[in-house]
Amino acid sequence: MMWGFTAWARVDLKISLILPLFDRRNAGWKPLESALDQTMARGDYEVIAVVGRAFGGESTTDAHAEALLQRCDKVVRVDADPNRPDQEIPFLMAGYARSTGDALFFMEGHTELDPNCCAMIAAHFRDHPRSRIAWAPRIHRSTTSLGSLIGMHSKRHESRGREHGGFGLGANSVITREYFEHLGRLEAEYMRFCERVLFERVIRENVAIGRIESPLAIHYDDMTLSGLIGVATAAGQAKYKYYNSPLSGAGAGTVQVRHGIYLVANRAVGALILLPLACLLRGVFLRVAIALCSTSRKSAYRFFVPGLGFADLSGYCSARIQALRAARRRALVPSTDVRR
Repeated sequence: MMWGFTAWARVDLKISLILPLFDRRNAGWKPLESALDQTMARGDYEVIAVVGRAFGGESTTDAHAEALLQRCDKVVRVDADPNRPDQEIPFLMAGYARSTGDALFFMEGHTELDPNCCAMIAAHFRDHPRSRIAWAPRIHRSTTSLGSLIGMHSKRHESRGREHGGFGLGANSVITREYFEHLGRLEAEYMRFCERVLFERVIRENVAIGRIESPLAIHYDDMTLSGLIGVATAAGQAKYKYYNSPLSGAGAGTVQVRHGIYLVANRAVGALILLPLACLLRGVFLRVAIALCSTSRKSAYRFFVPGLGFADLSGYCSARIQALRAARRRALVPSTDVRR
């Protein structure tokens, strides 16, 4: 697909940092502090902070937090729960809706920006005036066994990004507003999997993904085991919705299903059989991985990957079963279509 873009004077480029105060983990207020204290002139970038019903269950009377929020260009409040993985995208989209920048940089509540992050983004677009999307590596920080395994997994995916480019919502990708809107923005229905959906659209259009060599952010990898399982399960639920959406083209075979097990899980019988097995194995594999991490991270990672996969599969199966139950309920409702 070929289409033209409107060029703007790169000297006037404005960057929007969109920060959801969501899943802050052990990063404290460093993500917000780092966004506000960039080396770039303050008028050349904006900080949009998005808050939900509470700061992750904390008191909203935190004096330091309130002082930081007062320094933001906009503080957007959404009626969403910052502790639920399926509500992350509404935070990001609420921030996008209030932003005014030419380039959009989506952060996570546990990503701390390099002081020169905005300056490096501006330099990329200055040196590559036709670029519409760019990717950068991240630095990973962890203090726990699970966090180190999460970091290893993230680095594995980032190594692919070094070779082929990518798009993520974790302070490692920047996209122009114009191209973001052309691609259809983020679809909350697909939860965090929507970043993969957007990336596939970029690939289909054969648009080059630029590369920013230096890391733009530090990613705090530590989280609880239940939190990780929740995130991975939500990803599986989102994957089911996308693979079965007529808009995705998956039903026609135009979207590649990466693992054949999802074809089995897409059948009602397959989902019913696989769900309890996946729920059992996700916990077993992930706990074994954590236990092994102190003696052999390489061995631990061999258990971590399938454990994460089983968590994803459990979400896919549960979504398939929920869809089956919903279909049965609809079938039991008497039709109101009276033909004369």
